[in-house]
Amino acid sequence: YQTLLDSVQGRGPCLAFLPFCSLPELESCILIWDFMESIHSRSYTYIIKNIYSNPSDVFDKILTDSYITERAESVTKTYDELIESGHRWSLDKRGSTKELKRKLYRAIANVNILEGIRFYVSFACSFAFGELKLMEGSAKILSLIARDESQHLVITQNILKKWAQGDDPEMEEISREEKEYVTQMFKKTVDEEKAWANYLFKEGSMIGLNEKLLHNYVEWIANRRMKAIDID
Repeated sequence: YQTLLDSVQGRGPCLAFLPFCSLPELESCILIWDFMESIHSRSYTYIIKNIYSNPSDVFDKILTDSYITERAESVTKTYDELIESGHRWSLDKRGSTKELKRKLYRAIANVNILEGIRFYVSFACSFAFGELKLMEGSAKILSLIARDESQHLVITQNILKKWAQGDDPEMEEISREEKEYVTQMFKKTVDEEKAWANYLFKEGSMIGLNEKLLHNYVEWIANRRMKAIDID
């Protein structure tokens, strides 16, 4: 699952956000963001290749496991809508710029949720293995990935908060209008992550970690992420 999501993030920010970027600093930031996500995906690939004698079976399952593909659809939906609308608008210069901005807002909010919540149930499992002195090399790799994801999270938090502060009156209005929609995005993510925790532990828990603890954790971390972008 993490391999798939970081493959998406290794392309998504440049494809979706760069065409709308007007700050050189942010443009450089997005380019590095894409590069780092590609490194993350390669890291997961490296881990899997060192665990399984036939890693192809695992990689092939990414596209057939309904638990993975359904969650991935939630991640890619706003990207797809933004890219499609942006391409169409740039071709004919017709249509509402406000609606295009709304899709940009939703895509950034969705990435904020991806970077701030969706990876963390899996992170918690990897770190729990490390605490038990198992797969410590993988836990070390994951700790570096988690450090990067925290930076990407702050990028999206800053973008969303700047939009809400009124530099662009249209974006400020959209920020107010979209609060309920974004709240529902968070709620859906929490439900999906709880279902993922149930799936991971369907054959039993591990020492110090089970699905109930992960349910509590994902609610706690979702509340922190929501407060950070001024959502109740």
